[in-house]
Amino acid sequence: AVVDRLAPRPAVVSRMRWSSVFRISHRIVDRYGDGRVFVAGDAAHIHPPTGAQGMNTGIQDACNLAWKLALVLGGEAGPALLACYDAERRPIGEEVVGRTVRHAHQGVQADPDDPGTVMLREAQLLVNYRGGPLAGPPYGPPDAPQPGDRAPDCGGLTTALATFPLRLLDVLRGRTGHVLILYGPDTTGPAEASAAAAGGAAGTAPVTVTVLPREAPRSDADAAAASAPPVTAPAASSVAAYRDAAGEFARLYRPDGPTGFLVRPDGHLAARFPLGDTAQAVAAYHAALWGVAVARP
Repeated sequence: AVVDRLAPRPAVVSRMRWSSVFRISHRIVDRYGDGRVFVAGDAAHIHPPTGAQGMNTGIQDACNLAWKLALVLGGEAGPALLACYDAERRPIGEEVVGRTVRHAHQGVQADPDDPGTVMLREAQLLVNYRGGPLAGPPYGPPDAPQPGDRAPDCGGLTTALATFPLRLLDVLRGRTGHVLILYGPDTTGPAEASAAAAGGAAGTAPVTVTVLPREAPRSDADAAAASAPPVTAPAASSVAAYRDAAGEFARLYRPDGPTGFLVRPDGHLAARFPLGDTAQAVAAYHAALWGVAVARP
């Protein structure tokens, strides 16, 4: 009866040699942090194994907490930043616990969403922190990636020296700090403004990556920037330039004209803003890391 109820298609069980009773247990802590003590993974939440959500949820707990701890311990953010760990991750834990319990009792097919959405959710690709304490205001098309969403990967980025197109995640690989992505035909001014706006702190001053639109004319300055090797030092003055040769960046990020994107160390968007507001957006986010309330652009 259990197999009939939970199997995705009719199944026959025969010659059973061993069976046992599995009791569903599910719990979640009241808070993910208390003073200097933080919990993650199974210490924070336990739930049925349906959907194999436990390991990914625990790893994402650790990723969310690690970069915040690093900034606070390094004196590059205020202690209030650590409170964002509970604010961002506990709602995710509650959703995972509730969903896995529901699926354990009713099966994955009981999920009301379409199969594609179910697969993305089970892969935890829909996890977002929209409306959280570190997410900037929305900007651009409502269905475009917004602050709090996972920064999408895209392909087709080229430079004058690259012999094959690069993916955005390959460009960002190995960077442990924030990354400022500036999309537009002329990003020199915003790139320079971001350094002062970040307050000069090495851990929070973002590496700047510029993405030129596919149709943008290639000037001598563009060619020189595009031929520079990718930057590795987390300094706001460091700039690596790429061209959106395949148009994938524009298709996935849907910039509304020249647009800036600030990416957190855990790969989620912290801010999305008009390119002309780069300094204000970076300053507002930097203030949020210190727990200072400021008006966002």
